[in-house]
Amino acid sequence: MAIVFSGDWLPTKDIKPAWPCEVRVGNIECAIADSVESSGKAYTSVLPMSCTEYVGAGMFTALSLANNHVYDAGALAFAEMRLRLHEIYPNVQFFGTSDKPYAEISDKGKSIAVIASLERCRSRGLDIFREEGVESLISDIRGRFDCVYVYPHWGKEGEYTRWPSPRQRKLARRWIDAGADGVFGSHSHVFQGREFYKGRPIYYSLGNFYFPHPENKLYEGTDVGLFVEIDKGEVEERFVRNGLIIEDAVEIKDLGGVIESISEPLKHWTTWRWARAVGPFNLKKNSASWKIRLKKSFVKTLPKYLVWQILPNTLLFRVASLFAK
Repeated sequence: MAIVFSGDWLPTKDIKPAWPCEVRVGNIECAIADSVESSGKAYTSVLPMSCTEYVGAGMFTALSLANNHVYDAGALAFAEMRLRLHEIYPNVQFFGTSDKPYAEISDKGKSIAVIASLERCRSRGLDIFREEGVESLISDIRGRFDCVYVYPHWGKEGEYTRWPSPRQRKLARRWIDAGADGVFGSHSHVFQGREFYKGRPIYYSLGNFYFPHPENKLYEGTDVGLFVEIDKGEVEERFVRNGLIIEDAVEIKDLGGVIESISEPLKHWTTWRWARAVGPFNLKKNSASWKIRLKKSFVKTLPKYLVWQILPNTLLFRVASLFAK
């Protein structure tokens, strides 16, 4: 059975992409609500209820809700969003929640499970399936399915960069050791490197499928993502720009060169090399975000800002930035 994984999606318009196959998995990274709860975030992702009509346009078989934006309008709005989506699109599996952590896909006598999860973060709501539970879940369901894939939303430290953290690499290998047939990540909003472990694919981030978010305009590469089709163990990559597959041969070659260049260093990846690669950008991006948050609510945000200043990764990035290339 062929299955396609794609990256982050904001359903703000009618998109009918030329999909490579009929089974499609994506990440709907937003809240859909008419009322917005006050948020301390620098950037939220909340769409009006009218955008619900565009969810079906993506022609997805299953959509993950395990991300850091579905709670942007509050817990009640998320619950209402789930009910509305299930009512309007009964044939689409909305998964990555505590009561439905994985999608179940069957075709031609074959069965596939796709587990979605969210890493530890301030935006992880109570109903979202947690990254910490993935390994045991793989072991529990492995015998019931022909293939089990993991679709994590992770790597917040490397957002908008090309580099996964050593923690992600170790975790991906643990999942495959537990029985996963592949890992296809999201969250960075630009595609990242990929590896094969025990012959199984690990794509640390597929970038954006279609994500016209205000923050994306600040950074390069957010308009391009990956479709990854896997069929009988064979993997095929296709590049997509703003929801449509890129056909230009020269551009495909150039983008392929980017993937190779960011994947090669992963063979000798260390925490120090990662910190040098992402540290300067991480500090710059987060400092800008904290300024916006402090302006919104200085009293509530100041304690969190001070804690961030002394977090281990923040301190590591400050030191590594002194030696960054």
